[in-house]
Amino acid sequence: MNFNIVDFGAQGVAGNNNSAAIQRAIDACAKTGGGRVVVPAGQTFQCGPFKLASHVELHLESGARLSAIPDITLYPEYGLQHLGGEGQKWIHADNAEFISITGAGIIDGCGVQWMKKEEKYFFRMDPGRPFTINLENCRHVTIKGITILDAPFWTIHVLGCNDVLFESLRILNNLKLGNNDGIDIDRSKNVRIVGCHIETDDDCICIKSEEPEHEALYGSCENIIAQNCTMISTSCAVKIGTGTFGVIKNIVIDSCIITRSNRGLGLWVRDGGSICDVIFSNIIIETRIFHPSFWGSGEPIYVTAFSRKAGHPSGTIKNIDFRNIICKSDSGVFIEAEAANTIQNILLDNVRLEITKHPSHPGGFHDRRPCATEGILKKPTAGFFISNAAAVTLKDCAVRWGENPPEYYRHAVESENAPELNITGFRGVSAFPQKYPPMNLR
Repeated sequence: MNFNIVDFGAQGVAGNNNSAAIQRAIDACAKTGGGRVVVPAGQTFQCGPFKLASHVELHLESGARLSAIPDITLYPEYGLQHLGGEGQKWIHADNAEFISITGAGIIDGCGVQWMKKEEKYFFRMDPGRPFTINLENCRHVTIKGITILDAPFWTIHVLGCNDVLFESLRILNNLKLGNNDGIDIDRSKNVRIVGCHIETDDDCICIKSEEPEHEALYGSCENIIAQNCTMISTSCAVKIGTGTFGVIKNIVIDSCIITRSNRGLGLWVRDGGSICDVIFSNIIIETRIFHPSFWGSGEPIYVTAFSRKAGHPSGTIKNIDFRNIICKSDSGVFIEAEAANTIQNILLDNVRLEITKHPSHPGGFHDRRPCATEGILKKPTAGFFISNAAAVTLKDCAVRWGENPPEYYRHAVESENAPELNITGFRGVSAFPQKYPPMNLR
């Protein structure tokens, strides 16, 4: 049964807040046992927050648009409590099941309208920006086919959810607007991301275990698959971490293409939790260094374990596979921990690097942030750099340097304190073969 929001008082008139009308349609649909709430074609409906309900499908017809009203006073509830006045709820659900958002229409976060001032490389902003879609403790969720534009903050945040499908989404965010992550999976289980295109200033896909008080409620983040996606990010296209207060495990990222990004694939532990049993396979990565206001230095693969606060443990990373990955980048693969044995059992199998300096921003550094120690590590760039990591294997990997390399490009492989480092079938030389050997293993 269909419930058209216009029949409940919604009007596609500029300046009209349609939240109450949309909520009436959702509540009426839920009261009958479920059905479809329709946002009709050809109109833009401005609105503040509204709440989805069990067994209700929110369906946006082609040409329909839901548009956020950029007035933070309309958004009283928070999705997370630790974000410094950010992360209020707009389109949301709590403790619901069998909910869907479908169709060929558009959800517009109007992100630029929330901003304070536009600079050359980024927007300046004041606190107070909502999630676009925020779901907590929901089961059997489908979000399919829609386009989400210009999120002012994290686009989709799922916390403590189970059995979630994201399919054929377009997330098209402003590449200068900070913190507009694409899909954030937080302490959730059995999540599939299939056939999506995501463009964001911040991480396209982020898998995390945030607030420690949620450990007893929701536990680990596990059983996550992302495949057949294309991604563009001014930060990291696929990030696991940095929020790592719990266990993150059983992750597969396969058959994806990453372009025009600052980092490609990244794993961070910072808060005492763990990341384990992860496979990245069949991926093409293009990265380059962006303006210094963005974290990162163009690493296609980045694995680090550092404590966020002095005196606290970083956490651990183990059993991570990178297979069949082609990289064109400003920088090399970077694997580093602040303490021995916190990174273990890393496999790089048929990972091929072509490292070429783009004529943009300076390099010769690596970015460890956030961390309690020195955030920016100034050092020459290696194809593969491994420090304080045990049982790392490079199998059939290769490094090729582009024309006119800068002086800070050095060894194909560099390591320090890397017990059980195993290198087989490696191809490549240093950036300057007459000055430096291909490998510098300490």
